[in-house]
Amino acid sequence: MTELQPSRLDAERDAGANALYAWAYDHFFVSVWQRVVRGRPIREHMALLERTQWLAADEIERLQLASLRALLDHAGRHIPYWRELFARTRFDPRGVRSPVDLQALPVLTRDTVQDRFEDLRDPTRRRENIRKGTSGTTGVPLRFEYCNESEAWRQATRLRGYGWAGYRMGLPTLHYWGAGASVARGLAAGKIRLDRRLRREVYVDAVKQDEASLRRTVDLLRRMRPHAIVAYTQALVSFARWAADRGLRDWPDIQVVCAAEPLLPGNREAIEVAFGPHVFETYGSRETMLIAAECEANDGMHLSEENVLVEIARDGEPVPAGEPGDVLVTDLHNYGMPFIRYANGDVATLSPNGPCRCGRGLRKLARVEGRRVDTLRDAHGEPVSGMLFISLMQTDTQMLRAFQVVQRKSGDVDLYVVRGSDWDDVRFAATVRRAQSYFKGLPLRVTLCDEIPASKSGKRRPIVVES
Repeated sequence: MTELQPSRLDAERDAGANALYAWAYDHFFVSVWQRVVRGRPIREHMALLERTQWLAADEIERLQLASLRALLDHAGRHIPYWRELFARTRFDPRGVRSPVDLQALPVLTRDTVQDRFEDLRDPTRRRENIRKGTSGTTGVPLRFEYCNESEAWRQATRLRGYGWAGYRMGLPTLHYWGAGASVARGLAAGKIRLDRRLRREVYVDAVKQDEASLRRTVDLLRRMRPHAIVAYTQALVSFARWAADRGLRDWPDIQVVCAAEPLLPGNREAIEVAFGPHVFETYGSRETMLIAAECEANDGMHLSEENVLVEIARDGEPVPAGEPGDVLVTDLHNYGMPFIRYANGDVATLSPNGPCRCGRGLRKLARVEGRRVDTLRDAHGEPVSGMLFISLMQTDTQMLRAFQVVQRKSGDVDLYVVRGSDWDDVRFAATVRRAQSYFKGLPLRVTLCDEIPASKSGKRRPIVVES
């Protein structure tokens, strides 16, 4: 009989201990603590979602319609803003026979949420609601709330979506994160630290991209050997290219969940070099959490249709699959502050390819194009798509480690570039000339730098348009 090497024995022992802990965490914390103490049947919702994802598309739509009608009925009876709007537009929730009927309502904008915040809340749930906020792209904070029922659905949906990527609760996970990676002192911070320790999650501040910080992250990966990485996409791409340039990888393949930012052309290849082929894109927003996630087919992102209803529209009207449009989302279980046809500021495209080969009946997004505000303008005021510029800058993924385009209020365009391992002055000059051709009559200034600072939230937006 072949004798196992000590290192292999240790690895198998660790794997067994990790699996046992993950099972205990799942069955105790999620089932008992969340269900009994916090009133969130997350595990029950997860079991339901595991079944409903395999239903046919028309069956999923029927389930979605039932949730939609219940939400609309509640909003019309209990929420001042929606009661007023339904009366003014003569919209009767009882007459909704299809998600298409929702198009009779105007789009809910960010400005409306700010202006009518009090009227959008359920008066009977104000003390129970979970309060959150987001700064958005303009830095103007947006307050919003959601009920405990919605939190249970959000967590179950997230765990299913991440599960498609191989993520499992209770197994060592590295979060290469922005806002919230570091916590202050005090009782609340202590609870957060304890929660992360129980989850076996380690958070690294992805905003810090200096040499010393990147080296510390490499050391952590080598010690920790996480089963998964959940990361701000652009920060992880920058780290992956830095590590690959220096040949630092000595860890096995890791499941990677890309979050908070789109996975742009060339990003996937850069991450695969550093962490292996298991790279999965997700899409969500702070207002509604996970909206869509990639399955094992890696061919678009399945919408979380049991929890959100997503429309892709232009001027409130639907656009065909394959064409980009504004993302309008209805949170089907937020009874505390219903968001119905909410324009979250993103632009996305529905997949025109039909059912996924994985067999799930959930519709898919082909891609998230970016923020609506990420459209630049030339000297004549004509739009220049931010995605076109992104594609131009990333035709050679090894030439640039990172970049950012900033259009100033004056119209001037600044291009900040972090050089990659395959930097070439001649090829880059040709790329700049092509970029300049899109901005007729406007100067394009190029600045070479060592790193591109993140925003306060930790995100590194490749396209910034000053307002």
